[in-house]
Parts: sequence; C-alpha cells; structure tokens
Amino acid sequence: MRRSFCRALLLLCMIGGSTAFVSTAQAQARHEKSKSVAKPAKFSKLDTSVKPAKRAVEPKPGTRAKIAAAAGAAGAAGALAVSTSATPLVPDTAEARLLEIVQLVKRQELDAALKGAAQLTADVPNFRAAQLVYADLLRFKTGRMTGWANAPTSEVTQLLVKHVPADPKATPAPPQELQEQAHGLQKELQRRVHGAGVLPAPAGSVPREFQALGASVRHAVAIDASKSRLYLFRHEKGRLRLIGDFYISIGKFGMGKTLEGDQRTPQGVYFIGRQIPGPRLPEFYGKGALTLNYPNDWDKSVERSGDGIWLHGSPPDQFARLPEASDGCIVLANPDLILLMKTLDRQTPVLIRDKLQWTVPSERANAKTADTFVHVLDNWQQAWKSADPLLLAKMYGQEPGAEHAPRARLLEFFRIADIGVQDLSVYSWKDTQGEVRIVDMQIGSRKAAKTLPLRQYWRRVGDRWEVLSEEIRG
Repeated sequence: MRRSFCRALLLLCMIGGSTAFVSTAQAQARHEKSKSVAKPAKFSKLDTSVKPAKRAVEPKPGTRAKIAAAAGAAGAAGALAVSTSATPLVPDTAEARLLEIVQLVKRQELDAALKGAAQLTADVPNFRAAQLVYADLLRFKTGRMTGWANAPTSEVTQLLVKHVPADPKATPAPPQELQEQAHGLQKELQRRVHGAGVLPAPAGSVPREFQALGASVRHAVAIDASKSRLYLFRHEKGRLRLIGDFYISIGKFGMGKTLEGDQRTPQGVYFIGRQIPGPRLPEFYGKGALTLNYPNDWDKSVERSGDGIWLHGSPPDQFARLPEASDGCIVLANPDLILLMKTLDRQTPVLIRDKLQWTVPSERANAKTADTFVHVLDNWQQAWKSADPLLLAKMYGQEPGAEHAPRARLLEFFRIADIGVQDLSVYSWKDTQGEVRIVDMQIGSRKAAKTLPLRQYWRRVGDRWEVLSEEIRG
C-alpha cells in the first residue's frame, strides 16, 4: 500500500494529473476536518501554518521603458554598486530542498518528505510549487486517496487526470483559473525535476552560438526555454565552464517575439545593458532587473518590434512564476536574480533559444577552421588599412559614406602602423529570416595606446557576408 501511495503521488506531482491546486492552508483545513479518516501511512505531526503574501499586480504593457527611464534617472551609481559587491555568491537552496523532497518520496520516506515539505513552505511561504507538493502529501496523510491505494497505475492516472475526488463530500474542484494554475505548477515541477543540475552531454559542451569570446568577456548566459532553464558560464582562458543553472519563466505565449505586446520572449543573441535595483522598480519586478538590447540590429532589420525585455525578479507573492507567465521577459526567483546582478557585467552576452544546441570543443574547433567568416574579418581589416573603396563597397553593400558614423574613426585608427583587431568575440545566429554574425572587437595599437570598441552585425547574402550595421560601443 505504501508503494502505491508513492507511485500515485509521483504521478500527481510529475505527470500533470493533480486533482487541483490546493494551498497549504486549505490542505490543513481539510486535515483538521478528517482526523477520523483511516491513515494509509505513518506521518509525523507537523505545524502547517503559512501566512499568505500580498498579491502583485501585472504592469500594463508598454510601461517598462518609462519605468527604466525613471529608474535610470534616479541614479546609475546605485546599480553599479550591486554588481561590484564583494558579497559571496551563494545560490538559493529552495529548489534543491524541493528536489530532495521528491527524492524522499521516490524512496518511500513519506514521513521525512512531509516534514521537509512543511519546513520548506514555512521558510519560503510563497513557493507555490512546494505548496502543491505539501498539499498532495497532506491529502495522502488524511486518507483522501483511500480506495485508490491498490488500484493499477493506469486507473489512478485516469482518475487524477479527470479530477474525480475519492470522497464525495470533498470540496469540489476549484475554478478554472486555479485549475490552470495547477497545471502550470505541475509543469514547473516537471521542469525543475528534469532540468536542475542536469549537465549537457557530452561533458564540456557549450551552446554553438558562442563561437569565440574575447578576454574581456568574463561570463556568458544561455537560456533554454524548453527546459525553463538559464545556464551561467564563466570564461576561463578561452573556454567556457558551466558554473550554475536556474529555473526561469518566459512569455505567456512562448517564444519568437515579433510584435510589441505579443507577450512572447525573443530568440537571439543579446547583451546586458543596465542594472536597475529593486527599490527603483514596482514590486512586481522583484529585487531588480538586467536590461537586454532587444530589439537588436538584426531584429530591427526584419521589422521585429517591442522593447523592455529584461531579466528580472519575481513579485512578492511568488517565489517563482509559472513556466510561461511573463509579458516576454525572463523571470527568475529573487535570490537567483540577485546572484546574477552581482556576477554579470554590462555587455555580457545572453543567448535565448527555444531549445539550445550544444557542441563539444573538438566540434567547435573544426567548425572554426571551416568557417569562411574568419577570412571575411581579415579581408575587412585589410580593406580599411588600404582604404580601398572597392573592397569596402563590396563588404558594406556600398562604400561607407558620410552617414556611416564610425567611418572617420576607423580611417583614423587604421592609419596607425601597428593597428589590429584585439579582444575579438564572435556570436552566430540563424533563424527563418536569415543568418548573421555578431562581432565585438577592439581596434587597438600599442604605439598609440588607445582602442576603439566596435560592434558589427554581418548578414549572409548568398555566398558572401555583408555588414548590416556597425557602431562604436560606449
């Protein structure tokens, strides 16, 4: 019988067939009313009191730019202080504790699982996924599943999916909104169980879009929406090392942002702009935000609209949001967001994909050798050194004229004898609209002791590459 309860509970938590979302307080109320029901398994006596948090209100679409401007005007120095803090980087442990509870259930240690769930919901009262697990455990404790304990797995699953209560006197299924929230929490649990701490295989794999990183790039971020996961890498002597992964939420309508207000999360390679501390934002954004440069120059060239795409924290009534819940931003639990704000620099690359594509170092080396784009950059450098108008016209689609902002600076720099490209980073991107390379570099000279920071977007046109945009980075 004990094994049947464990099996049913795991179905409840991971397959997606919960009878309904029940808050911890509601579950405890049922427990108090059903003490006379036969207990299917032994449990410890626990304190289940939880204080509800204040509910946050979703900001209206299009307000982020105004909020960001106001926050920026209030003072960028405070934001910078967050990123340079010497506070040790200690990741939040709430998710790890939740996963340990799931493991206890798998090992049929139900007393310990219930105790752990009670303590977790007491410590983190707004962690709704933990509340769901706790409520499910309490239902087993109160005997609500009596009569199903010895049923075949298929029958249990069918009953759960159809939301059929075992007790005819039990509280009816909650409204549609709460049922949808229950399904979202089920999905969150699945994503956490299957994604947390799972390293990409084979070992040492990195997202293929990170083709080359300059020495100034200290970290890189990659987001896999299909797993609701953000991966944090540290750049160490030319190699990326995975140092952390975090649960995230994306837009209500998934990936592939094209229009303002479509509540989708964009896909592409972006860069962190400013930090906005939590006190300068509405409480809905949690403990702060990291802005992204969506739409980037490639997005603009294919007429994608919208703005205000951030990495930000969760509102006070939610430890984390459901997997698809935002207006397009990437949302993290506040402890995780704070860690990122303390770790990441301005211009840190952030790759966002529906599903990441990983490559091992040997494959990356072979691809780099075969990639003709390396020669394109060499030819671009030579064209500026020689100030050859024909070569420049070929690379830019036309000869850079007076309207080309970096032209005078590039001509000035490339007249220096020992000038060259330094600190080169190359990121690739390909979607249904075409293929691009994003290049960050420093045009530098030891003799002149000065550098010119440059960002370019190159697009493939047939069998050649052409500069789509070029700007001097501030």
